[in-house]
Amino acid sequence: MGALEVRVATRDDVEALVALLQRWGADDDPDEKVVRYRERLASNVEHPAHHVVVALVDGEVAGYAAAQDYGPALHQDRSIARMHDLWVSPAARGRGAGTALFETVRDWAEREARIGMLQWQAGTVAVGFYRTLGLEAEDADAGRGDFALAVHLPGRDDA
Repeated sequence: MGALEVRVATRDDVEALVALLQRWGADDDPDEKVVRYRERLASNVEHPAHHVVVALVDGEVAGYAAAQDYGPALHQDRSIARMHDLWVSPAARGRGAGTALFETVRDWAEREARIGMLQWQAGTVAVGFYRTLGLEAEDADAGRGDFALAVHLPGRDDA
């Protein structure tokens, strides 16, 4: 495997991520989706409540993960963070990039003192990947084939 690096995404990474979406995405309306994706990604890489990281393999962007801190509920001191995306290009899968992206988002959530839980959903195709990380789905949405997952971060849950 080539050199793997995970770092915080910048505006300079947006076009590389858009190019990956265009290359590997399969959508009925790709042009409209790409425009929306580019706009949201450019906004999120600079938004303080969002945490977007990229995986580089041999210096080339090969995937990303995006999470958001929703802030604390009115009755709690802890926040819930949601991982919106974790995606690695098919050409780079199986080489540690997905695990590194997930661990980077998890580390970010654990460092943020107010975050007590990291949640996300995964399609059936990704459940095996999350099981290799020792995680299990909490429930399934039978209509969409999505599984809800959550990690309770140490020392931050209100018991």
